[in-house]
Amino acid sequence: MENVWFQEFLVFATLFVLFTLNDWMLITSWNALWVGLGYFGILYVHALLHRFFILPRLMEKQQPLKYVPIGLGLLLVFGAALTLAKSFLSPDCYIMSKTTAEQSFLFNTATCAVSLIAINSPFIMLRFYRQKKKEASSQLCINNTELNLLRSQLNPHFLFNTFNNLYGISLHEPSRIPDLILQVSQLMRYQLDNICKEWVSLKEELTFVENCIALEEERVGCRCDIQYEFKTDQPDAQYYIAPLMLMPFIENAFKHGANNIEACYVHTLIEVRNGQLELTVRNSMPKKSRQVTSTGIGLQNIEQRLQILYPGKHRLRRHITREEYLVSLSLQLQ
Repeated sequence: MENVWFQEFLVFATLFVLFTLNDWMLITSWNALWVGLGYFGILYVHALLHRFFILPRLMEKQQPLKYVPIGLGLLLVFGAALTLAKSFLSPDCYIMSKTTAEQSFLFNTATCAVSLIAINSPFIMLRFYRQKKKEASSQLCINNTELNLLRSQLNPHFLFNTFNNLYGISLHEPSRIPDLILQVSQLMRYQLDNICKEWVSLKEELTFVENCIALEEERVGCRCDIQYEFKTDQPDAQYYIAPLMLMPFIENAFKHGANNIEACYVHTLIEVRNGQLELTVRNSMPKKSRQVTSTGIGLQNIEQRLQILYPGKHRLRRHITREEYLVSLSLQLQ
């Protein structure tokens, strides 16, 4: 279908049949067939001149308004040519059996105008389709490039937060560090194995989230109320989600909600109903908190990934008060 000559032949043959559909019973000789092809050939040459010569040159020169007088002039010329051609056709041709009105200059000019639209319309639609396909391919390429860049940012961001956690624990209970390093290595294994995948099972992603929350609980569980709950209406359903899509919101809650010595809390609720995932993360907003170094990469990264992977299929909301920071994410699972 991408072969130019095949496209021309297909359009020519199809429209020739359609234009002469009412006259096929009158075509009783090879001579009548050749005359019919010659008649339609004049119409086709008229359309080719518009498509390959007049329109491209005027568009290249950015003079589209000139097409109106030039197009009308060419239409009148071919209307006259068609009228002359009919007058010299052999008497036994099926075209000559038409009425006198159909032999007139006005009728032939109108025929040229109709055939111009009919012949060039398939190619205009094909060009529009190719343009849209090219734009879609370009956008897909851009999205894939951006996704790869965003994925490359996740590993160092996760390492940065994890090392901060290990540092905090090492100050108070250094004996627990070897076990925690082993736990962190398992989390890193999940990241390395799945970061380049487009989708992972929701079960695997939730296991990763639970392990990360357990690591945070080791660090601040003694002074922070940490709650995690998962609900689903179909326990046996197999859902898929983009990897590492949920954890940045939970990391952010721990970073800003549990960085002080006052009583604090981080509550995480994940619900799945009818293939729709709802993540709600609440964390306390203490009156006095220590300065937290934040690059802002995590949340910016996740918002860009949501725009690319879940266009029109997600909703992200934030609600901030003096006492609480709440973030809610809703997205359609695969």
